[in-house]
Amino acid sequence: MAFERMQSALARARAMREGPGFRVDPEAAAEAETVDDDRPFESDTDKWDEFPVADLHPRLLAQSRVVTAGSGDEAPAFDVLRTKVFQEMRAHGWKRIAITSPDKGCGKSTVAMNLAFGLSRQKEIRTLLAEVDLRRPSLARALNLPPRAGMAAMLSREVRPVQAILRVRDNLAVVANRSRSPLSAELLHSPVAAEVLREIEVRYRPDFMVFDLPPVMSGDDALAFLGNVDCALLVASAERTTTAQLETCLRDIKARTALAGVVLNRCRGGSAGY
Repeated sequence: MAFERMQSALARARAMREGPGFRVDPEAAAEAETVDDDRPFESDTDKWDEFPVADLHPRLLAQSRVVTAGSGDEAPAFDVLRTKVFQEMRAHGWKRIAITSPDKGCGKSTVAMNLAFGLSRQKEIRTLLAEVDLRRPSLARALNLPPRAGMAAMLSREVRPVQAILRVRDNLAVVANRSRSPLSAELLHSPVAAEVLREIEVRYRPDFMVFDLPPVMSGDDALAFLGNVDCALLVASAERTTTAQLETCLRDIKARTALAGVVLNRCRGGSAGY
């Protein structure tokens, strides 16, 4: 019964959006290996190349469940999601997408990493993956990034973006955090956050910015930052998320930005999300 109630809530969420949502259909995976886009790539190569380079070992990525770094057997479902996200964002002229969840343990960071690495397999696209979860950071550990000033230091103007951001692929850059920030709410509420993001867009011109946000219901950090993005993708857990949590989060997201879709994670015996 819990799964049926979740499906009903997803159907209502679908009705909240304009047009169809994201439904990960394994049969469509074969068609999602490439992204059709004939628009010219516009970026300032010299300034993007300012970012220092960090090499990531494939075995480490596999251990962190980043399956989209290559085109292996586990990548197709995320490739479908990547293509849906790409098409939705390009259709609306969006560049910034937030990945969040109702509560911890839903897999939002895994989805954010796989979306970013999946986009990076399109060589003409430049993507920035930014960790905005300042209370429970995990990306630096998951990717085994070298010591570096993080997102919190960048948002507080302690460092410039080039001192915090690393390139892990030619067209994929990451900014993470190595420790918790006691001032997370203040940093994310501050108008400086919007200024920093705008400066990154102007100087480095990423095509897409993927933000790994805190869970919506863990505090006010996610709600404070959602006004800085064009859309949000909500990752729910079939095993943990309640219908009430899902509906509350959808309402809160829609009050602040566009709802790009919902991914139903850890779903056994059914299609995942939409």
